[in-house]
Amino acid sequence: MRAKLSVIVFFLAIAVCPARAETIYLNDGRVIKGKIINRSAYDVTIKEGVMPRKFFIDQILRIEQDEAPVNGAAGAIGAVDPSRLTGISAEKIALITEFIEASGIRQSMQANIERIITQSPAEKQAELRTAFDISGVVQQLVPIYDKYYSPEELREITAFYKTPAGQKMIAVTPKIMSEFLQASIDAIKQRSQP
Repeated sequence: MRAKLSVIVFFLAIAVCPARAETIYLNDGRVIKGKIINRSAYDVTIKEGVMPRKFFIDQILRIEQDEAPVNGAAGAIGAVDPSRLTGISAEKIALITEFIEASGIRQSMQANIERIITQSPAEKQAELRTAFDISGVVQQLVPIYDKYYSPEELREITAFYKTPAGQKMIAVTPKIMSEFLQASIDAIKQRSQP
């Protein structure tokens, strides 16, 4: 049961937690820029360059979300190969990929894939990088979004994500999910105690 819940929570986190660059201001005056790859009730792990660094909550003064998403949108839209998506117009493919970028879905998936790879044994990392190609994942998402959204709906949703309220939603959703995950873990621990 616990494993099943963990898998569900993991995929929810992939789907809704956008990865964005963040700035951590430490109590000792240092400023760290990078992307948060793990956040718990006790510590935060940030990837600064290629090496992850862990900071305990009592070391952190504040964390600020940078405006631009990590792994910016440029290039990602062109990564989808329209010739492999038969039956979907080029315009709709562009709308879907723009939505995937604007909503932070692609960046979130990329961050989670990177987290899985970096936590894997070194000898498996190259193989995993090939298996978890983000362009291929986005390619698989396009027909799914095509099935559920019209071009007009995609335009409206994407426009929302570009508003201040949409940007706030992207910024606070990881925090909400982090608190939810911690509350879920705490509730499971309480229920499993005799």
